[in-house]
Amino acid sequence: MTFEVKHSGQLGDIIYAMPAMMALARKSGADKIRLSVSRNKPANRPAALKHVGGNFMISDEMFAYLKPLLTYQPCFSDVVSVDEQEIPATAVDFDVIRNGSINVTAGNIKDYYFKIFGLISRGSSPWLTPSFEGRRAGQFDVVIGRSTRYLNQNIDYSILATLGLRIGFIGTAPEYLAFSSRFPSLAAEYVPTTSAREACDLIASAPLFIGNQTFFFAIAEALQTNRILEVFEPVPNVVPSGGTCGQFISTHGLARLLGDFFDYPVSLAHDAANQQPNFVLSI
Repeated sequence: MTFEVKHSGQLGDIIYAMPAMMALARKSGADKIRLSVSRNKPANRPAALKHVGGNFMISDEMFAYLKPLLTYQPCFSDVVSVDEQEIPATAVDFDVIRNGSINVTAGNIKDYYFKIFGLISRGSSPWLTPSFEGRRAGQFDVVIGRSTRYLNQNIDYSILATLGLRIGFIGTAPEYLAFSSRFPSLAAEYVPTTSAREACDLIASAPLFIGNQTFFFAIAEALQTNRILEVFEPVPNVVPSGGTCGQFISTHGLARLLGDFFDYPVSLAHDAANQQPNFVLSI
């Protein structure tokens, strides 16, 4: 028996929705999920928010990137991108979180679905499985994924340079350019990925993932890997839970977390602890 689900995205939201999809499928007696993603649905984003998906919730290119990861997961029988009118009327509508009944600017995205469907949460455990095809185990000590959205521009990532770690950067080429230009003293290697499945393997293979509120952090959360989050406090709707994780809104906080993860003190200027965040929606 297959459980039909509709979801229009965005990418990270689909990852966060998976635990609720699986819970509802079990309740219905189904052993597999067929996920229909609304094709090229308009996003209606604020004009100031620059997004890789352009004007769509999930563009065709984004769906092609996502699909290999989802189809590898044992819970899915099929993952398709179709025009909305072609989605079966029986499909459970996971877009319901956007109907105004949920405050999507706060809380935990994963919990939105448990809240709106009335589901019991039984704690955090991994809900994504890496494939480790082409895995380069031990290549990086830290993988960073930092988009050009939801940023705190007073965070100084160059403090990682003092640790002598092998650092990889995951994301688009423009995101890497923005990061490397801002922190030229940090030798982070750009690691292009052709699919989200490949990105998942890279994140899973690293001892630590650092990111902001993006799709890649959703993957790290679903893997329950070691992870720390650059929080965008104006919209704090990503909340790490389970496993070993942390959050920061300052360079001082990042330094403390790095010191705990790598058991090595990270020294900062005396006034760094008092530096105020500089939150930017998009650059």
